[in-house]
Amino acid sequence: MHTYTMGKMRRFFLSFIFVMSSFGALVAQDSIQEPPAQKPLEKAAFESGYFIADQTVSLAPARTLEAVIQHDFGTIQEHWSDLYGIWGASNIRIGLNYTITKDLQVGFGTTKLKMLQDFNIKYVIARQRKGGFPLTITFFGNVALNASNKKFLGNNKLSSDLDFNSLVYDTAFQRSIANQVIQNDTNYGLDYITYNQASVLNGANESDLGSLFDQTFKASYRFSYFAEFMFARRFCKEFSAQLGISWIHYNLVDSDEMTANHVNGMPNDNINISGIGKIKISPQTSIMLSYSQSVFTYVNTAPWPNMGVGVEISTSTHAFQIFLTAANGLVPQETAMYNRNNPYNGAILLGFNITRLWTF
Repeated sequence: MHTYTMGKMRRFFLSFIFVMSSFGALVAQDSIQEPPAQKPLEKAAFESGYFIADQTVSLAPARTLEAVIQHDFGTIQEHWSDLYGIWGASNIRIGLNYTITKDLQVGFGTTKLKMLQDFNIKYVIARQRKGGFPLTITFFGNVALNASNKKFLGNNKLSSDLDFNSLVYDTAFQRSIANQVIQNDTNYGLDYITYNQASVLNGANESDLGSLFDQTFKASYRFSYFAEFMFARRFCKEFSAQLGISWIHYNLVDSDEMTANHVNGMPNDNINISGIGKIKISPQTSIMLSYSQSVFTYVNTAPWPNMGVGVEISTSTHAFQIFLTAANGLVPQETAMYNRNNPYNGAILLGFNITRLWTF
């Protein structure tokens, strides 16, 4: 009787502990709040990563190869003599970009003007969500290498009225360099010669060349840099806009020119602010508007602001843009630092961009 009662009580207690443990687990499970569901992503603000002369926050899908052709004709100022710039001096860039992940893209491009070879990266920091985070934020940066002949790089300013007798000791070099400067003035309207030109003249020597030129060629002179943070929002299905703030640096600039038009006394650097907007008029067609302005620039001096208006026609794999704009520098630091086309004076040109996507 005693043994049976103790066994029965033991089974009762074990059953009670099991039931209470299960109940506690259920209560604990109910008390743990599930993390709120992430709000869905908003549709991309722009169909292409390119927008006239600017970048956008948009990236192609992951594991996508993008081919890019950018082309700017000459300015329309010559009117019929060059068919409003169609047969004028043009600039062309051909590029390839690859989207490694949904947030990271790398690319390379080659440009006709200055034979620039640029390597770029684009990274999406945050994305706009429906009823959630209001913006898409993206970083874009590049480094460009000027692959022109080195005779175009370095300290090339050698004024024709320079007192050569006080700087050059070799008499043969004195005569030959003075004649060369005069010849350049007569034939080309120039008041300078390059270090490379001077170095092959009769009597040239390192000591006199060093006196005439503060610097000679350095490989670092070829490099320039661009970094931009872009903030975009798709306000509705018809309208999207973006603000960009960028920093530009050139290892080599014409110090005389840049000192004359730079407010902050830092001739190798500038800050640029850009704004772009897209108005969708059909599922495939949009009106494009853009404006950019360098900050450390005196009013009524180069670099002039860049502005553009155009039309974009896009599909799932293609984007075609045709536009009127001012700057012909297809690498962004060229547009921000070296735009010598004054749009207020009619220096406008026709251009187009074409992109093609392949997904792997």
